[in-house]
Amino acid sequence: MDTYGSGSHKQKKEKYQNRTYGGRFGKIVRIVLFSCAGFLILLLVAVSAVFGEERMKETEEGYLLGAVGNMEDALGEISSEAVDSTGGTPAGQQEEESLFVPILEADSTELTITWEGLSEEDLSETEVLKTEIQSAIDAFSAEGYSTGFLLYDINTEGGISYRADESYYSASTIKGPYVAWLVQAYPQTADRLYDTIENTIAWSSNDDYEMLISTYGSSEFDSWIAGLGCKNIALSGEWYPDINARDFAVLWNFVYDSFLSGSVPDYIRDLYTGTLESAIYETLSPWYTVYSKTGWIGEGLGTYYNVQNDAGIVMKGDDPYVIVVLSDAYGRTDLLDHLVAVLDSAHTSLLNIESTE
Repeated sequence: MDTYGSGSHKQKKEKYQNRTYGGRFGKIVRIVLFSCAGFLILLLVAVSAVFGEERMKETEEGYLLGAVGNMEDALGEISSEAVDSTGGTPAGQQEEESLFVPILEADSTELTITWEGLSEEDLSETEVLKTEIQSAIDAFSAEGYSTGFLLYDINTEGGISYRADESYYSASTIKGPYVAWLVQAYPQTADRLYDTIENTIAWSSNDDYEMLISTYGSSEFDSWIAGLGCKNIALSGEWYPDINARDFAVLWNFVYDSFLSGSVPDYIRDLYTGTLESAIYETLSPWYTVYSKTGWIGEGLGTYYNVQNDAGIVMKGDDPYVIVVLSDAYGRTDLLDHLVAVLDSAHTSLLNIESTE
């Protein structure tokens, strides 16, 4: 029989197992106890932090509320001291500047000038400009004529308008936007129909214009106009529609974009320079490049088909603008010449106001 020291094999084995199991159990117990103790410590720390934060928050809120209350009291005292003897507007408070409205969106029932950033002092200067422009309008009225116009500064969106929503028979002014649209929608026409387009724009040929519409129609042009937001112009059923200065200025603004982007070839664009009977060209071409298209018809003063219109783009250095002048003053290009000159001078004055700020 094998022996292990002083006890039997069985006894030593049981003693070993008791010692081993007991040791392992004790170790587990110790681990659990230490874990519970650690958890309790963390829990106590967290609870202390929460209560401490709440107390701190209450303290901070109390401080902030107190500070706000003190500030309100102080402001109340200052406000009371600032109110004038009438109990009305605080002393020294300036009136808020009126918000700028682009001229294409501004009311145009009467003579209107909009220009961003005008001060009270500048507004007095615009009254001088209005007086000069009104004098040019009165020259129409004195002879029984009427006019509606809009000058749109492309960079600033400011400008000048008068009765820009009143409708006039377009006559041949509609040919300008139609041809600009045509050579973009059908690029082949720029070369293939160059002579027809030249006669339509440069010499205002009705036969050539009507040939273009007969071939390419008006529905696509009308859709293009509608896409620009011009709801009051349509060629369908009327190749020479009614127009107003506001919508027509929108059309010419996109003609400008077409010229600038090159989507209208330069040799087509140049046909718009020096067009027949254009008051804008005759008045301003000595100083600026002018792209325009006029329109006229005379069936007697007071009749629907009695107009002298002009519209286009004035490339005034870094400050180009669109101008539309509509009237029932057939044959009186002298009245249009004078109005165009006055509007350009007013535009220069507005630019000078802007440059001195």
